[in-house]
This record gives sequence, structure tokens and C-alpha cells, in this order.
Amino acid sequence: MKDKKIRKNLRQFLQQEIQPERLEETIKLCTEIVREQNALAVEPRTGFFKYLSEVFRFHGIPLFGLQAVTLLIVGLTVSTVADVPKYIPVFMPLFALAVMPVIFKSQFYGMSEIEAATRASGSQIILAKLILAGAANLVCMTALLCLEVYLQNSGKEIGQMILYCLVPYLVCMAAMLRLARLRKKESIPVYGVATLGSCLCWGVSARVLPWLYEASAMGLWLTAFLVFTVFFIKEVCFIIKMRKEGKIYGIIA
Repeated sequence: MKDKKIRKNLRQFLQQEIQPERLEETIKLCTEIVREQNALAVEPRTGFFKYLSEVFRFHGIPLFGLQAVTLLIVGLTVSTVADVPKYIPVFMPLFALAVMPVIFKSQFYGMSEIEAATRASGSQIILAKLILAGAANLVCMTALLCLEVYLQNSGKEIGQMILYCLVPYLVCMAAMLRLARLRKKESIPVYGVATLGSCLCWGVSARVLPWLYEASAMGLWLTAFLVFTVFFIKEVCFIIKMRKEGKIYGIIA
């Protein structure tokens, strides 16, 4: 019944005589649309650093605010812990955890599809967030190391302490990027629990495996640092590649 009605309406429409004034109006409108599209085609693209400043304007305060709160809590805790250096890895996953609300914001609010449809694409957005997160983490780690050097009243173990900071952090950030690429909202609580669990694991290793924090074990820390640095850099390079190709980072969920 519907098909007959459609055919009837279409037949009536085709039998109508074309009005010259309406035809001219349609041509004029099409010409204006084409001109507008040509004007947009030559519009200069926003540079990445300008785009980075825009992302900072929207995400900078919550990102750096969470990092500052985490640094305050960790700093107060470290100041009361004896034998500080070997307990440094316990606190490093917390800084990666503080980045999670910003990195996974689009997945949490179901905005991944909208981000993917923007001019910047999802890969450029997450790359900008990652740069801001890295800057915030670097500031916090530097402040924490300065505090520990002050508490120890010596900088002779500074090389070990840097590795104690970087290895747990890189492990957590590599896992975070992996989950961000999967774009699965249900992975967010899994990452949160796993990160807190890693804090517990590092705490247990500090008590059960004291030899792991001696100078003779530096080779193991260096190896772990190199391995997870490769994983992290490889993931960042993949993000950059997706950005250059204008593709999204992961799947939409």
C-alpha cells in the first residue's frame, strides 16, 4: 500500500512542469554552497601547539589539580616512612592513576564517537592529553625526588631513585595506553584496581625482596626501564602515526 502511494506521489511530481524561476533559485543556492566550501577548503589548519593550548584550557586544571593532590598525599606519607628509597615504587602508580580521569574522559561519558568525528580526530586529542599528563608527572616526580634527597640528606642514591620512579610509572602508563586503544569503558575500573594492586605488589616486594633494592640489582631495574620504555614509545609512535593519517586511536565504544 505504501509503495503504491510513493509511486503515485513520484509520478505526480515528475509530471509537474519545471518553473524557470525556481530552477534559477536552485542553481543560485548550489553556487553559493560550492563557494562556501571552497572558502573553507583554504582555511588554515590549527597548529598542534595551538591545539595543545586549547586542550590545556579545558583539561589543564583538573589534570594538574589531581597531580598536585596526589603529590601532597605522597609527600606527607613519604616524610613519615623510614628507609624511603625502596618504598618509592609504591607511590608511583598513584600518579598514573591521577591521569586516568582525563585520559578516559571521553570513554566514561560516551563521547568517543564525537571525538572521532572532529577535525582533530581522537588520536590528536589523546596525544595532547598525554603530553600534558607527562609534563604534570615530570614536575611531580622531580618534586618528590627533591623531597627524598632532603630527607636522606644525601644525593648518592639519586640514580636508583630515578629508576624507582620511572619503572612503575612506565608500566602503568603503558597499560593505560593499551586500554585507551581498546576503547572499552568496562576496562576503566579494571585499570583502577590493577593500578592500586600494583602499589600493593611494590610494597610487598620492598619487604620480602630487599635485595631488589640494592646496588647489585641495578641491572634488573635498567632492563625493566628499557623494556617498558620501548613499549611506551612504540605506543606513542602509533598514536602519532594515526594522527598523521587522520585516523582514530583504537575503536569507538
